Amino acid sequence: MTFTLPDVDRSAAARRVSLARTARRPTEPPALEVDTLIAIAQGLAQAEGLWRAHVSHDPLSRTSVRLVATDAYEVWLLGWTDGQRVELHDHGGANAAFVVLEGVLEEITLGFAGTTTERLGPGAIGTVPAGAIHDVVNTEAQVATSLHVYSNPLRTMTYYDGSGAPTYTELVEEVPALLTGASQTRALHPARLDR
Repeated sequence: MTFTLPDVDRSAAARRVSLARTARRPTEPPALEVDTLIAIAQGLAQAEGLWRAHVSHDPLSRTSVRLVATDAYEVWLLGWTDGQRVELHDHGGANAAFVVLEGVLEEITLGFAGTTTERLGPGAIGTVPAGAIHDVVNTEAQVATSLHVYSNPLRTMTYYDGSGAPTYTELVEEVPALLTGASQTRALHPARLDR
């Protein structure tokens, strides 16, 4: 069943969503710390053979591929063209870290004193502790690609106006990941193929 929100002014890059469970599963472990998510993002960024074939860019909408899914975290590969953004949002109760793989992205963070903007080139890391409000945008003519790690897996995203007032919440669709279980073990630890 697809959940359609009332007409609101949303960017074309807004993620399509459907009804999904929003509560933590009873078996879900506590969220991983942001430093751990940074290490996962950096490690996977170096494993280009895992993600390169799945990179895509669409001039009409930001692209996303769920690469890895575990009980503790998930990894998304995003493709951005000029002008694509998310809008100010949070990640529900999930911690997050992301690495820019190619191109340049700007991260806009909303704090008590207003917004701050950080320009992130290839290899740069962005961090988003649970509850933080931020936006990511590609302001360059060239495409950008980024890898995002969430713990626990992303269930909701609440969007905000420039003053920090919530405007709407989306429930994130739980789509199949390319790597799960045994395939993930083999892909992330190729030396263990026979074990």
